[in-house]
Amino acid sequence: MARPQQTSTETILDSLATHPEVTVADLADVLGIGRSTVAKRLDALETVGSVRRISGGRVRGARVADRWSMASAPDTAPSGTGESRTNATETAPPGSATPETAVSDSGTEHGGSGRLARGELGTLVREYLSARPGEDFGPSAVGKALGRSQGAVSNSLATMADRGEVELVGDKPRRYRIAG
Repeated sequence: MARPQQTSTETILDSLATHPEVTVADLADVLGIGRSTVAKRLDALETVGSVRRISGGRVRGARVADRWSMASAPDTAPSGTGESRTNATETAPPGSATPETAVSDSGTEHGGSGRLARGELGTLVREYLSARPGEDFGPSAVGKALGRSQGAVSNSLATMADRGEVELVGDKPRRYRIAG
């Protein structure tokens, strides 16, 4: 069996130009190459700023595929202008299902997309519980609400309970509430 010819970066960029806001699966079908190959190439192109990823996020706990398009003008305002960044729901294609996401000053999106910086999950969990004083939640419910892993949320809640930031109010099943 003959080995398929490699797809050039220009071919990928040309396909993105003609198929804006496309998923990895759709682009792989258009190019006739594997999804993992397309995903790796898009990640590399995103690193150098040639393409941009529009987070799909989660809808009712299910992950929605990210969409990719050619990089255009930066979506950030220059420092000190007081203007805010655009969020994923503003840049998503019409009719696509994306959760509302907030972008922190550091540029990290909250709401299930991307990797959080050290300590950010704890901040998200604390904010979630603080907004609901007196209510008890399990790691699963908090994880679903934040679009984050139940295990990671459980670890965060246990650490926060050890520090006295949250109270463990039930052991089986584990239930937590904000301390105060």
